[in-house]
Amino acid sequence: MISPISSNVTSKKSAARVPLYLSAADTLAEQIADQPVGTRLPSEDELAGQLGVSRLTARAALAELERRYLVRRRQGSGTYVSRRVDYTISRHHPPSWSRAVRDAGLTPDLRTTGWRLETPSPEVRRRMRMGPRRQVLALSRDRYIDNELVGFAESFFATQLVPDLPQVLDPSASLYDTLADHYALQPVRGWFGVSIDPAPPAVAEHLGLSGRPPVISIRSRTDAAARDHQPVELTVSWLRVDVFRVEIDFDT
Repeated sequence: MISPISSNVTSKKSAARVPLYLSAADTLAEQIADQPVGTRLPSEDELAGQLGVSRLTARAALAELERRYLVRRRQGSGTYVSRRVDYTISRHHPPSWSRAVRDAGLTPDLRTTGWRLETPSPEVRRRMRMGPRRQVLALSRDRYIDNELVGFAESFFATQLVPDLPQVLDPSASLYDTLADHYALQPVRGWFGVSIDPAPPAVAEHLGLSGRPPVISIRSRTDAAARDHQPVELTVSWLRVDVFRVEIDFDT
């Protein structure tokens, strides 16, 4: 049950000339903070009645919460409480997407979509410190949480360090765990880059996004500490910004 906007809050907001829909959004944000992810919110009409505002104000409040990534609106279904997954990049966190999702209390699901042997791009060759005639083993994978597509990745491997990887890596297994357990490479993060940009058309289409909203691009190289820190793989991943919150944690 959503409580009406507090008269004290309203008076304070009015004094600061804050629009009513922001007051309603703040009230909603406080009241759904402890609700489980996936909790369905009342309809716009019901929220308007419970908050004591117009339907247009309730709609604007929900749109504001969506901009804050606190709710997710599904066409024809309703509005649901959402939380973003904290994805921390630091020397103390393993370079593992699956582990970041599990640490958030959710279940990751990886689905391999293809393997290929190819000549690397100049960027991949430079980051992997490879000679001009070397080829890389490339892997494409989609990333799901609760059967919802939330990202995808392209990974490029130094073949001499991961023999028979297509046969060894289970289609849904963690790449980090495979490098650590099967190949005993002691994988560590060797380099990374992060940016948030409008989704390229191919990325937006793959993720089923409307228009070209912002997405998180992470380029991350894993080195093999057990092999004199040789680069073992480079992953370029795209993640939905409404699902993930990336934190870069440096200590010197």
